This record gives sequence, C-alpha cells and structure tokens, in this order.
Amino acid sequence: MLADATETLILSVIGYGVFFGLMWVVLSRDAHWWRYLASAYASPREAALETRRFQHGVVYGKGGASKSYNGLLTIERRAEGVALSVIPPFSFFHKPLFIPYKDVQGWGQLWYVNAKSVELTFERAPDVKLVMPASQIEWLQQASGAAMEIRSETSPHTARPNLWYLAIFVQGMLALWLLGWLALR
Repeated sequence: MLADATETLILSVIGYGVFFGLMWVVLSRDAHWWRYLASAYASPREAALETRRFQHGVVYGKGGASKSYNGLLTIERRAEGVALSVIPPFSFFHKPLFIPYKDVQGWGQLWYVNAKSVELTFERAPDVKLVMPASQIEWLQQASGAAMEIRSETSPHTARPNLWYLAIFVQGMLALWLLGWLALR
C-alpha cells in the first residue's frame, strides 16, 4: 500500500514537472520577439498621460513567426513615447516596454480583415514589426505630435498579410465544408 502511494506521488511529480516544463517552453518561445524588443526598449518609471487596456497587436519578425496579443495589451501614452505591456497572467516573459515616439515609423497595412491597421518598425529593433489597428495608432499620434512618423502608403513588408488572408480563407472553406457534410448526414 505504501509502495503504491509512493509510486503515485512520484508519477504525479513527474507529470506536473513535464506539464509545467512544456508550458515554460511554449510561453518562452512565444515571447521571443517581445524579448527582442525589451532588450532595446526597457520601460522607465514614468507616469502615464492616458492608459488603454485590452488593446490589440501582432508582433512578428524575420522568418514570419508571429504572436497575436489581441485583447492582451495595455498601451500608455507618455510625454516622450509609448509604453506597452501584456496583461497578467499572460505577461510571463513579457517585460514592459517604453518606445520613444521618435524611434517609431509606420505604414498602412492590410493585416486585420475587419479594420485598417498600421505596421510599426523601430529604430533600435529593426528585425521586429508590430501591427496595430489604425485607431490605436491615431490615438498615439495625438500625443506624439509629429514625432511618430506614420506614412499613408502601404508597407514594404506585404508578404505576411497575404498569407494571413489565405489562412483565414482556407479555415472558412473548411468550416463551410464541415457544416455541409454534417447537414447531409
């Protein structure tokens, strides 16, 4: 009886260890591009002029790997720049960022299917792009004056959204096929 309890305890500890280890690896991997931004843009302790919670954004870099933070971002307008942070409990491996307005460049983008979006690039982190809805960027531009450069022409990095639209189209077609198949059964 004692041997069974010991064996169960050992298997439980191993199982929990494997589960939490895998979660650690997945969360760490998903935060790769965020950590790259954090290495260039650490967040100073400065008071926010205005804050918006539960905002949207997609971070991606070379190689096309992306991470969506839809509804998970807190954006703060500050005097000299924008502060970004991920809401808890999703904030593991995501240090708060502070990006000066003068380091930001943006282009119109067609990333989001349901809204206009802007792709942002950063002077000190050139390998990473951040795509946000245009309404969020307009809100940030009000505080930046002319310091944040947003161009009206489309982004020179157009390959990613086309793949995104293709994935959404394929997913929609599969859903319609499944509904049709279930209706005929």
